[in-house]
Amino acid sequence: MRIEIITDYQALAALRSAWRELHDAAGGSPFSSHEWIEAWAEAFGAGGDRPRIACAWRDGQLVSALPMGAGKRPVMRNGPRVAGLGMLCADRAGFHDFLAAPGHEDAAGPLFREALAARDWALADLSPLRPSPAWDIAVRAARDAGFVCRERDEIRAAVCDHPDGWEAYLAGRSKHFRKALKDDARRLRRHEHAFLVANRPGEDADRLLERVLELSARSWKAHLGTDFRTDPRISRFIRALWNRLAPQGGMNLLLLEIDGCEAAGAIGLDAGDTAYGFTVDFDERFARLSPGRTVVIEAMRQAIGRGKLRSNALRATGFLPRLATRFETCTRLRVCRRASAVNAALAAQDLLRPIGRRFREQRKQKTRKRGAFVRRSGSQGIETG
Repeated sequence: MRIEIITDYQALAALRSAWRELHDAAGGSPFSSHEWIEAWAEAFGAGGDRPRIACAWRDGQLVSALPMGAGKRPVMRNGPRVAGLGMLCADRAGFHDFLAAPGHEDAAGPLFREALAARDWALADLSPLRPSPAWDIAVRAARDAGFVCRERDEIRAAVCDHPDGWEAYLAGRSKHFRKALKDDARRLRRHEHAFLVANRPGEDADRLLERVLELSARSWKAHLGTDFRTDPRISRFIRALWNRLAPQGGMNLLLLEIDGCEAAGAIGLDAGDTAYGFTVDFDERFARLSPGRTVVIEAMRQAIGRGKLRSNALRATGFLPRLATRFETCTRLRVCRRASAVNAALAAQDLLRPIGRRFREQRKQKTRKRGAFVRRSGSQGIETG
């Protein structure tokens, strides 16, 4: 076995064919595809993390890979930043994969040890990573090499299995949930509406992409700065991703129009038999019509029409747990050397975490009580007024 550490994007470009073969064999997500890395490098590469991509070869075949980047990492939230390693292309990624071809999972151990062998980092903060046999082997190898490894659950994603089609999937949901979907459809039928779909490049599809991006800038995410339009690097990244994935049918656009206005939009990514819900945005003016929920349901119908066996929502917020047939949990791994200031800081953070958790729970309870008081006061004012 030969291990190679790639530190520039030009060298990665030469691996396009081998990377795609490994990615398909390992069942990787869109976020570990060569197209994703290329698009990210185009938008964020200059001035961002330096690539530190570990590759393992056997008999001329790429059998395992871990795309990491080198740069500054915070030891804790709002804390000091130190030289570190992280997952490459972390911006807007649903989760990451430790790629390993079937039958070659054992290559992950020496590959990870070699990736950590350099002395130019103090903290490796890898997140969120999808669990796999290769990942388990890699973590054990790091511990055996004397590194301190701290793992914890980071993301809980709702997964909807629908191998037998929409009606069979819907039959497994609760009666109350099916009624809620019917009520949504009944309210929507009172308005002029249409679903616009694109999954191949072209002038019409490019215009639809711009409309979806504009809608994102009008959503609640814009108030937090997490929309896809405000930051020019992110919008450039989405366009670069579309130019690379759309010709293969790996990226899908969905826009819901209500009364001639953009009400909700979704961007989906396909890999293998799975459709991934990359993003969903909606205009709050249409909130009473549940446009976000409607577009998620339609995206799932579209995925079934494309022959996908499951839909991964990449999150479990709002009503998504009611959709799920199961859940997938991604982990965060922080690695440091035992005799280091970083290890001491992380150990102290672990000791204080239960206190912080209790404080956050108490603050949530106070917020709920205050909100309930305001609602009661407001309702009483309306009644007496």
